[in-house]
Amino acid sequence: MENQIQAFVLISSITLALFVLIGVYLIIRLKLNDILLKRSEEKLKNFNETLQYMVAEKTEELQRSGKKFQSLYELNKEILENSPAGIIKIDKNQEIDFMNQESSLLISKDDDNLKDLHGQSILVIPQFNRAGWASLFNQLKKGSEIEGEESFVKNSKKAIIKIRGVPVFEDDIYSGAVLLLNDNTESILAEEKLRRSFKMLQKATEDIVRAMSYTSEIRDPYTAGHQKKVCELAEAIANEMAISEEQMQGVKFASMIHDIGKISIPSDILSKPGKIGATEFEVIKVHSQTGYELLDRINFPWPISDIVHQHHERLDGTGYPEGLQEKDILLEAKIIAVADTVEAMTSHRPYRPALGIDQALEEIVNNKGTHFDSRVVDSCVRIFKNGFAFSE
Repeated sequence: MENQIQAFVLISSITLALFVLIGVYLIIRLKLNDILLKRSEEKLKNFNETLQYMVAEKTEELQRSGKKFQSLYELNKEILENSPAGIIKIDKNQEIDFMNQESSLLISKDDDNLKDLHGQSILVIPQFNRAGWASLFNQLKKGSEIEGEESFVKNSKKAIIKIRGVPVFEDDIYSGAVLLLNDNTESILAEEKLRRSFKMLQKATEDIVRAMSYTSEIRDPYTAGHQKKVCELAEAIANEMAISEEQMQGVKFASMIHDIGKISIPSDILSKPGKIGATEFEVIKVHSQTGYELLDRINFPWPISDIVHQHHERLDGTGYPEGLQEKDILLEAKIIAVADTVEAMTSHRPYRPALGIDQALEEIVNNKGTHFDSRVVDSCVRIFKNGFAFSE
């Protein structure tokens, strides 16, 4: 009983640490998104206010003057010049017809070069000389929109500019294109920071989950390494099935701790050398529910507690603890169910010797469609035929 209490205390501490890590990740993500959103909203708000003022001013001017078309031209030009996005108009020969101030700021090294860019061939910009851009410009001539990213130096710092090109046709003949430029540097840097933070938190989460796995296995020396090997096989099956990245993560973490509920089972039952009795088996079966109750306290980004809860369910409803049927069982749980069965049958147990991979594969094939998901079984068989082997 003392060992069980110590195990529960350790698991609870680990659970708290994991909960804090996930909370930190969510806070970082929300903060970064909030900063970027506020900056974008402020920029657009300022531009909209400027645009409304300009339109109102020019409208009054039009009402007072007969120079309608000239005023419209000036209005359009002024709107383009004050756009928060860079705008470049090129002709069919890739000569620049128009470049607004923002685009000059985005792609120029310093202010002295701004005037020199106007009216020159776009190919004088070194970044556009590469073969990749030549190919994109050819796509414009064929009527396709283009999109790419390019690096420029702004104030001695690298700027990452997203460029989108839209072809212009007059009487079905290509007459040039409009290039829209947006500075994506802050967004990309924020994404990179978020990605690094996520990887660090994911690594910390994995380490803590491994610690939880180890804690449950130290009480049962005969199944030491079982969860690790189930994780290896489950990941290999999931890869073979080409499931989503989110589901892959759920399979990985759930399989690493799918038997964590066994910390509540008395050691004399777990390590009993003889055949397990019916009453003892009923005690063992409780581990799925215990695991669920322990993990359900943690707000994982994946349905870990449900996967652990369901890994002994069977398609025909003969599994435990809920007797769920096929449509109610998560795919991740179906994958772990097959991996768990195969690994258990190929490993030594106190009540029987290892049965071997051939017999294990025969077991899942014979129960395909009744106990085990057919796609999961077929994927498992394929990876063993292709040379899969458990690590030592």
